Amino acid sequence: MDAWIGEAVGKMHINSITNVDLAKEMGVSVQYISEILNGKKKPKDIESRISTAISAIIAKKEQSFNTKIAES
Repeated sequence: MDAWIGEAVGKMHINSITNVDLAKEMGVSVQYISEILNGKKKPKDIESRISTAISAIIAKKEQSFNTKIAES
């Protein structure tokens, strides 16, 4: 397994991001995400695409959390 995959999976785990979340953010199937994270597929630029998607999901979660706090 490539080191970046381990880092991505770790970041997903820490931030409660599922393969479903990642697939939705990237506009691909859950099966495709699974194949990438299991090292079966290595599409061009996938490391940066997944990193960008994870960061976007985290930002959305933080924004949602901050909105809920502000509404309280």
